[in-house]
Amino acid sequence: MAQKVRMSDSDDEATEPTNASTSLSDTESVESDGDSSCESDEVENLPPRRLAFVAMTCVISAYTLVGPLQHDLKKQMGVSDSGALNQAFIQSVALVQWGKTFMTVGQNVLLAWLPTLHRVYLAMFVMFVGTIIPPLFIFTFESNWLGWVPIAFGCIGLGLGVFECTFLSVISPLGPLTKSWAIMGFPAAFFIVNVIWQSIRAVWDIPTVLPFWYVAACLPIGILCFRRIAPSSHKVDGKSYKQAALRSSLYEWKSWLVKMIPFIITNVAAHFTMESVLPAVFNTFNTESVSLFGPHDNHLMKTRWFLVVYCFSNAAGDMISRRLGYCFQLNTTTANYQALAFALVCILSGLYLTTLGIAAVCWIAAFLAFFGNGFLYAVTSKYIDKFVPRKHNLAAYSVWMFLGYMGAIAGAVLVSMVQHWICHDGPQAYQCHEE
Repeated sequence: MAQKVRMSDSDDEATEPTNASTSLSDTESVESDGDSSCESDEVENLPPRRLAFVAMTCVISAYTLVGPLQHDLKKQMGVSDSGALNQAFIQSVALVQWGKTFMTVGQNVLLAWLPTLHRVYLAMFVMFVGTIIPPLFIFTFESNWLGWVPIAFGCIGLGLGVFECTFLSVISPLGPLTKSWAIMGFPAAFFIVNVIWQSIRAVWDIPTVLPFWYVAACLPIGILCFRRIAPSSHKVDGKSYKQAALRSSLYEWKSWLVKMIPFIITNVAAHFTMESVLPAVFNTFNTESVSLFGPHDNHLMKTRWFLVVYCFSNAAGDMISRRLGYCFQLNTTTANYQALAFALVCILSGLYLTTLGIAAVCWIAAFLAFFGNGFLYAVTSKYIDKFVPRKHNLAAYSVWMFLGYMGAIAGAVLVSMVQHWICHDGPQAYQCHEE
């Protein structure tokens, strides 16, 4: 286990409310409304269930279709990089963002009748439906019907919106060590698809459909792994993790939402940076080779390998920081806000360095931006478990992610603005070409 570092021991210690009873009988009497206590030492000391990492990695693999694989899909369907069909394809892929944003909060209304554990299974099944469409219908059956694209990416987006926050809430009874492994699955999924699979394709001439089949096969594996670790009860340490309805949580907003505001603001900045910088970099370095140390430098690298290193940098930064964030014992609100400030500096530094338009510096920028994002994710996950009353756990994750996704949508809309910051000097020999 990694050595924990205590950052502060002053104000706002994470203690259970004095009016929260620890007796099982009293807990059962209020079970219908959930439990108002926060995470106990007993839960904090539970051993990690590392299958949570495998489950998260497998399920998030579906989300990786928004990366380089979407261009392979577009090519397979005979859609060019311009024109009406291209715009229809782009907007269909964007349903991932709209779907996950809507269902992050919408599930609390539309699926209020379904227990949170069952929502996770439903989300994984819907995502599986979305991932099986490209390899089966588009590649194997060679169907060019554009309708497959909104169906596939819509299913992935809707399922992802339900899965991510609900999965993190459901595994809370397994303790923070399990969650520290689970959240590393997000960057791991992108690392496998965008680095390992792209490297294999760069070296060997393998069928384009293989990564798509890999993604589709991951979902059943993820379901089986989750089944092995899923809590059999929402009770632990004699208290309940049963979630209150979103309306009830918002009615009691003073007990959790106010202190979440800095986390939400930082999350908006993180999602804006990720969703604007990545496509801006792909659109900037759009020739066969990349000039590593500036537009007029002669040290060249093949663009495919440059992007492999770039994806490795952001995945490494994201994964390392998610684990590192759980090594700090953030026992006060002030300590958590200090950690947030550090994450925000990393994110904004990465955004600024990207705008310099120097390819090699973009590797550093990607590491910094995604390091900040991963660190934010870890710190927020710990904070919600430690400081937010248990019954508001899902509401806290839902609101935090929903508003963060607003930053993602803004970033996706303003990609051209960020690209203009990078390409302010106009087209160069090895970057900023206009198609």
